[in-house]
Amino acid sequence: MPIANCLVHGELPAGFESDALTALWSEESGVGSEQMTINVIAGVRQYGASYRVMAFLYLPSLWRPEQVRRLQTGLARALGRGFAVGPAKIQVITSIVESGQVVEGGETQDW
Repeated sequence: MPIANCLVHGELPAGFESDALTALWSEESGVGSEQMTINVIAGVRQYGASYRVMAFLYLPSLWRPEQVRRLQTGLARALGRGFAVGPAKIQVITSIVESGQVVEGGETQDW
């Protein structure tokens, strides 16, 4: 259940296809897209050091360190492709979610 909440500075590019982002992320990370979720919030204003896209990535603690790296760097590359921006304009912050800290479908998820 990789989940990415993406804040986009400014408007979405013309012709932006949100469904394509999960496919790009899957391709870039080598992880199947069936459980991936990307939430995009556009029109964000930033002050100080700014990024075109800031992504907050939530991953379950069952992922191994090398998988975490593939998912976070794959997300950064996918966002770069999807929003047509270079790596210097993208930031991905990863948080690891422990077992029992997610409720889905009314049930606590344990892994």
